[in-house]
Amino acid sequence: MAEPSTTTAAVAAAAGGITVGSALLGMDTEAATGALVGAAIFVASADELKVILRIIYLFLSVALGYILTPEIITHTSIQTPAVAGFIGGLFGVTVGQFLLKKAKTGDISLPNWIIRGPKK
Repeated sequence: MAEPSTTTAAVAAAAGGITVGSALLGMDTEAATGALVGAAIFVASADELKVILRIIYLFLSVALGYILTPEIITHTSIQTPAVAGFIGGLFGVTVGQFLLKKAKTGDISLPNWIIRGPKK
């Protein structure tokens, strides 16, 4: 397992790269940084996964976090792109895995809180 200082340095370098890269590409830097941090926490907490699967989930979580940011802002009271990206990066893959397991078992019923949607 990598040293905590090495992991911290790698995440800091990735965050710097995402911030600069997204600014050059016209992306929302707050959402991209939030998604990276959420994805990093998700991957760091997934102790049971192999390293290659963690790397794949890191990329998927960052992408999902960034893509889900506008939806989270629209359907919740969260208005900050960094926080919305963080939540998307942290929970995006987990929710995807949950839905995939539901589809595999044939039980496609969802909890009531998902079906109801946001309170108006």
